[in-house]
Amino acid sequence: MTSSLRNSVHRRNHKERSQLAHRSHLGLLEKHKDYVKRARDYHAKRDRLTNLRQKAADRNKDEFYFSMTREKTKGGVHVKERGNVALPTDVVKILKTQDENYVRTMRAAGLKKIDKIKRHLMEMADLLKPNMRQGLHIIFVDSPQQGGAQMKRKRTADETQDSPNTILNEEDVDLGWKSSQPKRKKVKKPAFDQKNGKEGEAGDVRKRRLLKELSARLARDKLLRYTEREFEMQRLMMGKGARKKISGVEKVEGEESEEDEDEIDARKGKRRELVRKVDEKTYKPRVYKWRLERK
Repeated sequence: MTSSLRNSVHRRNHKERSQLAHRSHLGLLEKHKDYVKRARDYHAKRDRLTNLRQKAADRNKDEFYFSMTREKTKGGVHVKERGNVALPTDVVKILKTQDENYVRTMRAAGLKKIDKIKRHLMEMADLLKPNMRQGLHIIFVDSPQQGGAQMKRKRTADETQDSPNTILNEEDVDLGWKSSQPKRKKVKKPAFDQKNGKEGEAGDVRKRRLLKELSARLARDKLLRYTEREFEMQRLMMGKGARKKISGVEKVEGEESEEDEDEIDARKGKRRELVRKVDEKTYKPRVYKWRLERK
């Protein structure tokens, strides 16, 4: 009989035997593979208990090792040391100083980025005009007549520089051949609506993105400031000298009384919205007083 004919013949489906109706309260009917697992687990536990009883019976009560004085148990469980050695105080102070320097460096880089974002926002809001960024050139003269002549010469030079002819000369002129000098990329300015005098849609999107980034960077700068302060406190606590604790770490609840100028600038003078406080450690630092020592 070929395999195709053998597969076409109807065979009986062998089903697993189910639990009897009057024993359904005992759960599913245990199969042989379930019994094997249960039996192996039972025998393994039985053998383990037998070995422990044998060890307890053969134990020497007078047995002693010097390592027993260094070992300890916690909740009846033997706790083994990992071999970590405590570093000397001088080494730890150096490491704390390195961590503090790293946090200070990262905070300084973040403050530069915050200033850059503020400058972009001020330019977009037309608060910073180009003339304000130009430095003053002070010229000393001997007489008022010489000063008037110098001012007239300066005004004539500015008018010549801003004249249309000068602007046309500065623009690129098509000479009919490729120039060897690379062309400067033109910076795209934010689109403005000339009718209403307001920024376009692209300017609004950029402004919202900058405000969101500024808010995130201000929050990060706040955490870095707390971290730097904590590192400095830990390093001072590791130094010499008697000290007295005046006040500990205080968790700030609700709104803080002090506000940074950066936060006020980010909100553009608006009232702070009441936000539900996250359960995190926004704290006031510890305060210690060292005893005055004569040196």
